[in-house]
Amino acid sequence: MSGNSLGMETMLSNDWALGLDASGLENKPGIGLSHPAAGAALQRLMTRARRSGFELAVASGYRGYLRQLTIFNEKFRCQRPVCSDQGHELSRSAFDEAGWLRAILRYSALPGTSRHHWGTDFDVWDSRAVGEDYKLLLQGDEYAGDGPFAALSAWLSQLIDRDDAEGFYRPYDTVTDGVAIEPWHLSHRPTAQLFYPLVTDAQLRSLWLAGEQTAAGGCSFEPLAAQAVLEDQFEEVMARFVRSYYE
Repeated sequence: MSGNSLGMETMLSNDWALGLDASGLENKPGIGLSHPAAGAALQRLMTRARRSGFELAVASGYRGYLRQLTIFNEKFRCQRPVCSDQGHELSRSAFDEAGWLRAILRYSALPGTSRHHWGTDFDVWDSRAVGEDYKLLLQGDEYAGDGPFAALSAWLSQLIDRDDAEGFYRPYDTVTDGVAIEPWHLSHRPTAQLFYPLVTDAQLRSLWLAGEQTAAGGCSFEPLAAQAVLEDQFEEVMARFVRSYYE
């Protein structure tokens, strides 16, 4: 591997990989916190998109452990909607605990495993294609058929297919029984792949179980709401929803 990402390799840490330390990130206009190499690559892609008639905008970029934990726990406790692939809100009563966990993991990563922790992954849309009052949903029908972002999605697909997307690809682009297809999710492969070996089972279990950690400011967190059911199927969940998307 060569390029800007190599210069950052020695600065990477387990805390960064788990979303506990954002000190290695840079705040870029229109992007927010990002890995320096990934942010620079996205700026180049944005410029190319603008020349092709699109306004490539970031709906969601960096997300730390605490934010991901809040989202996940609220979904598990039914304090935030959990939706199907068709965008319909699911009923908790239709699932046992294991099924509910899998339903959440279709679109929401376990805290500590989210690719958004790294500053290398971005959810994108075309802000030029809709009005200022448009409510962005990040759903598949927005990026296909006559959806407002279908043209942007097709343009990105062409670039990705010929490996001409500034290093970006879609990690969630195949129908599986794991994470749902997310045409809006772009990952900067050269930098993202540096984080894969840093997401360790031992540290994840420690964070989820104790809800505590002593690095990066000595923060403390509430425990993962799903820790009991997750521990019973840890290996399956990690293989199905996390490791299978690491390349």
